[in-house]
Amino acid sequence: MSEQQRMYPGMSPDEKTTFAPYSAFDIPADLRELSGRYDVEAMARRVRNFRYAEEWTMMVLGGWVATVPELPVKTGLGKVIWDTAQATDVLGKRLPELRCGTKAVHASESANDAFANLVNAIAEPERPDLTIEKLTGVFDVLMPHLIDVYEQTMRETDQICDAPTIELLEEIVRKRRRNVAWGQEVLDRLCDTDGLRERRRTRADALNEELVKSGGVTGTLTEDRGTLN
Repeated sequence: MSEQQRMYPGMSPDEKTTFAPYSAFDIPADLRELSGRYDVEAMARRVRNFRYAEEWTMMVLGGWVATVPELPVKTGLGKVIWDTAQATDVLGKRLPELRCGTKAVHASESANDAFANLVNAIAEPERPDLTIEKLTGVFDVLMPHLIDVYEQTMRETDQICDAPTIELLEEIVRKRRRNVAWGQEVLDRLCDTDGLRERRRTRADALNEELVKSGGVTGTLTEDRGTLN
């Protein structure tokens, strides 16, 4: 005898829908926890910080396109600029959902003056012969730092209530990793002598020192350990 089917009541026998009996234990358990390090206000502040970094990265790279003489670098930057523009957009759209008001889509905020100064230092090289210094600041220093902070935020925020933030950060991180891989490969090819490699190291060391002193994109990077707190 076949297993008895349950009936969904309709207006007439022809409208009844059958479905197989099931148990609640057949549904996979949701193992996420309703707890996290950041409340809504704290997460909104972080998203504004993230949007600031992405927005300024987009503008800095856009300004460099005209001054970079290497054509493959110039064309490759176009994709990175598009990715940062998309990140800026989705982070802005998340802010009204974090109780920041409908006008918050254009809001961005530096964690402190020191991080704003770091962004200015990254943007400082302008001459066509400073492609190494330009790319080092973005692809050796800023973007790897942003990836670290985004991943930490995803781990520590509420996995259920803040799932939309986690989802958009996952997509941003995926693209940032691709951007960093491209940028560092370009730098490896540009720095084909000891002198050029030393220029890259010197630039990265100086900017990393400023990054640690600023506290990073959220102002929470500890100077003594160089890790996120």
